Amino acid sequence: MSKSCPLLGTAVYLDCLDCDDKQCKRQQYKYKKVVIGVDQSYNNTGISIAADGKLLKVRSLHLDTYKTNSDKRRALRETLDGLLRAVCPKAKSVVCIIERIRLRSQGFLNINYIKSIGALNSVIVDICHDHCIQVYSVDTRCWKAQVVGSSKPMPNNYGVPEEKWPTVRWLLKQGWEESLLIPIEGRKTKGTFIRDGQKYMYNNDAADSAGIAMFGFIGDQDKLQEEK
Repeated sequence: MSKSCPLLGTAVYLDCLDCDDKQCKRQQYKYKKVVIGVDQSYNNTGISIAADGKLLKVRSLHLDTYKTNSDKRRALRETLDGLLRAVCPKAKSVVCIIERIRLRSQGFLNINYIKSIGALNSVIVDICHDHCIQVYSVDTRCWKAQVVGSSKPMPNNYGVPEEKWPTVRWLLKQGWEESLLIPIEGRKTKGTFIRDGQKYMYNNDAADSAGIAMFGFIGDQDKLQEEK
């Protein structure tokens, strides 16, 4: 039996997932610990995978093409389901870390935002629960300070929002530009830059998810909050 993973783009073989042979499962372990980092949003959800202290995948799921939030949550659920089916048999331990909900933005309490992102978070928690994966959340400033080195906004020449640039720059220095670079067609100019006559933008949501994933290895684990 097999199933396609939308994020990895590969066929995932599931024959051993329900196997009761402990020796069989031990032989499948390629990694001691895998952390899936998620920077969740209804437009573009960043999803990255780190294993044993090293980034393996830096990607995102574009959700802005779906008409309703229900469709977006369904697409995220299906993607995470395929991803977890691929990853879980390969690691002795798998955890998921998401970005903690910001209760206030610029001093204001945005009830509609809290309700909508809470619904998105519940999808992540529920699908991880189906795979016996624990979900934790981490504060934005915390993971940025401990993984990237700073949570302070920085100006740049690439159109990246200043609060996002430190993480993008951190990942570019590690050689992940190919995973962040998005070719842009049409008249869009905000957040873009030109290179060799081609318009691009950097996928800052994917970059954030990479930082969140790496927090599971180099961050203060006492700062994680269990999500249920």
